[in-house]
Amino acid sequence: MIEFILLLSIFSASCTAELVESFVEPPLRVDLAALEDFKTLTARNALVYQSWIQMPLDHFDPQNTDTFLMRYMFNEEFFGGDGSPIFIMFGGEWDITPGWLTTGNMYEMARENNGYQIYTEHRYYGQSLPFREFTTENLRFLNIDQALADLAYFILDLKRQPRFANSKIVAYGGSYAANMVLWFKKRYPHLVEGGVASSGPILAQVDFQGYLEVVHEAFLLEGGEQCINTIDEGIKATIAAMETEEGRRELEAAYRLCTSLNYDNRLDLGYFGGLISWSFSGAVQTARPGTLLNICNNFATDIYGQTPMQKVGGFIAQHQNLASNSCWSMGFQALINTYSFVGNSRAWYYQTCTEYGFYQTAPRSGTVFDALVWLDVPFYVEVCKQAFTEKFDEAFVYDAADRVNLIYGGLQPVVNNTINIHGYIDPWRALGVYDSDLQESSPTFTVSRASHCFDMRPWADSDTIRMTQVQQRARRIVASWLQ
Repeated sequence: MIEFILLLSIFSASCTAELVESFVEPPLRVDLAALEDFKTLTARNALVYQSWIQMPLDHFDPQNTDTFLMRYMFNEEFFGGDGSPIFIMFGGEWDITPGWLTTGNMYEMARENNGYQIYTEHRYYGQSLPFREFTTENLRFLNIDQALADLAYFILDLKRQPRFANSKIVAYGGSYAANMVLWFKKRYPHLVEGGVASSGPILAQVDFQGYLEVVHEAFLLEGGEQCINTIDEGIKATIAAMETEEGRRELEAAYRLCTSLNYDNRLDLGYFGGLISWSFSGAVQTARPGTLLNICNNFATDIYGQTPMQKVGGFIAQHQNLASNSCWSMGFQALINTYSFVGNSRAWYYQTCTEYGFYQTAPRSGTVFDALVWLDVPFYVEVCKQAFTEKFDEAFVYDAADRVNLIYGGLQPVVNNTINIHGYIDPWRALGVYDSDLQESSPTFTVSRASHCFDMRPWADSDTIRMTQVQQRARRIVASWLQ
């Protein structure tokens, strides 16, 4: 054991000279474009076409005549002709890709109802860029009000085509785009017949402790007490190791850090705490039945490491696909640099600062993550201040979230003809309505062992019967809207 620790210490001390620095990003942004299982569907993807629409930059100022090109994709494989229904998948904080129009539950809905399929890209994401530079000033047109107005403008333009004039429209969206489905139905109810909202975190919340509480519960439910105890012991051993020089060197080796942590800097410690919690939460957010149990089974062996701290560090390296010639750079400035360039990550963090919060903070409820106390609201808000402007302080961020909840109803959106779907082990369900129907005509389905946006995907052999039943139930309800 002493020889093992010595070798790891030598690795840690020399990694800046020999290894490539790697960085980790908070799982604030969901990337539905990254579902690898769709990339093999090249033959079907040939049925998907790409187009653009000239979109007003500001829908609410008639004196601003600036426009930008908004991208969308379409698949008319099943279209039954004039008046047949249209299924529109709303894009969120990601690049749109053709795979979502060639498989999955909306694809099956279109097949069953002779539907035309469309996938819209959200302003400021993917290739739908109003500006080439994402300065704070240029980002001021990035908000939910403008994004929903984009969709309304798009639908009105679509309905000008004679073949679509009498078509009923069904919206589908996952994650943030699920919020958009519910909020669009609330704000523009006359433009869509109904909508399917998958895993929508519709409550804007800055201090989002519930996220990691669900992560804790998911590992407990899937892996049992032994699994959660190993994680708990590993994190507690990590905190204890910070108290001595010898312990710090063991910590830095176990976690494959490029350089020593600045143990006097709460922001650096917050980023390190994020490396731990974001890795566990990422595993849960993307879980399919059996995947968390596999992780827990590995914890019961020496696959990740020998001591509890080494097991946690080894799990993180494997889950995050850390290359053998790489190490983790844990300086807070590295996190700021992540949000310094034009792209989806910078755009979404801007929206968290100006609308939603969604900051996955350390709970105070007895979870294994409670000890990561540096992962707090000031940590996340500091990114807002340094990446954008000092004006985005805590008071601003809290007020921004309050505004969204006031306008869109928080956990009580008044909407009809919507289907609200959640996975019970999805960390985002803590900000959604998962235990009651929204309205009599807007049922909620929450499925055990299922996680984020499970219902949108094509069937997998790991799916439970209940997961499949909810997908089928959603299709039947949608079909009833179109009769």
